[in-house]
Amino acid sequence: MSAESTNTGPSTIEPYYPPVTEPTSLPDPAPAESPAKQRTLTIKVTGIERVGKKDPIIKFDVHSTLPGFRTTTFRDVRRYHKEFIRLFEHLNGNNLQCFVPSVPPPYTSFGAGSEEDEIYLKANMQKWLNKIAKSPILSRDEEIIYFIETDQDYIPLHKRRPPATGLRRKAMKQLQPPPDDCIELANFRPLVKSFYLSTQDVCSRLEAKSKAMRTLGSSINYFGKDLSDLADIEAYPAMAALWKKFGKTIMSVGDVCGVNSTCQIATLGDGLKLLSKDAYVMKETLTNRHLLMRDLLSAQQNSKSKHQTASKLRGSTQISPAKVDEAIRSLEDAKVHEENLTNQLVEITDNLLSEKAEWYTSVEAEISACVADYARRVIDAERKTLAIWEMVRPDVRNADPTGGLSRLGRSTVGPANSATAPSQGPSGDSWSGERRRPRNTSRSFAAMAPGPASTANDSESAEDTPHDIDARQAASLLAGSSF
Repeated sequence: MSAESTNTGPSTIEPYYPPVTEPTSLPDPAPAESPAKQRTLTIKVTGIERVGKKDPIIKFDVHSTLPGFRTTTFRDVRRYHKEFIRLFEHLNGNNLQCFVPSVPPPYTSFGAGSEEDEIYLKANMQKWLNKIAKSPILSRDEEIIYFIETDQDYIPLHKRRPPATGLRRKAMKQLQPPPDDCIELANFRPLVKSFYLSTQDVCSRLEAKSKAMRTLGSSINYFGKDLSDLADIEAYPAMAALWKKFGKTIMSVGDVCGVNSTCQIATLGDGLKLLSKDAYVMKETLTNRHLLMRDLLSAQQNSKSKHQTASKLRGSTQISPAKVDEAIRSLEDAKVHEENLTNQLVEITDNLLSEKAEWYTSVEAEISACVADYARRVIDAERKTLAIWEMVRPDVRNADPTGGLSRLGRSTVGPANSATAPSQGPSGDSWSGERRRPRNTSRSFAAMAPGPASTANDSESAEDTPHDIDARQAASLLAGSSF
């Protein structure tokens, strides 16, 4: 009995020490490859195929020097949009250490099948593929090779779920986050959640504004039809022609208003929706890290309890070899599991910290691009509206010999044939009938400022100053003055 107890070696149980969460020292990195030998993955979207509102087909070419591919070039690869969603679900579940960008929707607010919808969808899919190909972790996933090379409908070969799903995940998210040694990521998750909620609120407000603008455009169209009907009861022929043309102009303005509402939600709204989806994915990725930290805490407690059990067996007077072997085996398994979780958490933390800085830069660039596109669309709509009003100006001026504005008491307008020139120019607005004279602010302020008497020429200039300033210029001067 004593020999058996000596061979089993219960005294080989070592004292328990919690593992250190800091990354261990790694071997020296291998020398960097030369630019000619660097591994790259390049994907270029070549076209979009769509039949009605069905799932679109994305066509793209691939050039890769990464290991594992059968060849370096793949031409005319075709994948449905739903296959991209399957690839995203696999990448998001299999790579917990990465912020996987969300797949753009299969259509935009321009309307499925339109020319602009195809342009924006192609650009969005190209951005998504560029992000995947740029990531050194996502681009080397085995499913990327199968996604590109397979000739059949793509279905992931390996399915891996997050640490917790369903009701268990919802319940764990309600708990207080575990203690986090990384302050940057601990503060980053509330920021991402706030950004997600803010973009959701802005998108809802933009949708409400777009709906109101569409209603306004429809109302303007009805108003234009009613104005056109006034031509039937007008006795003066010139005014009858004016009512018809003016009614059509109003209807055109309503059409521009409706189109502008769609363009605004398609440029700024769709861009913010995509950023909101990315923020939600990032929030869930950080939640997965919290769940992994909880698993590590439970693994540490399990290892501690296993060590206490083994210590009790060592101090027992009656030692069973089978129980000792089982205790040692369970303790070793608990330590291995704890070490694996520790290494995985360190890897996830280091990689998320590096991608956090990239996210700030990419979000700033994408928001700037969306706002710039939105501003260009609004400016273009206003220019179209002004051009429409310019088209009806000759009909208004030709309504009577005095220029069409005699009923308003405008006696300073020119003859009717002067409506051919553009109304907006350096000399002012011809609709008002007033001519804008060159503004000389230096003389104006010199005449207003107190000081010694000036020469005769200066006094003459000061006397002419009131005649060189119209009402608008005088208002601007008074607004900028301080008393």
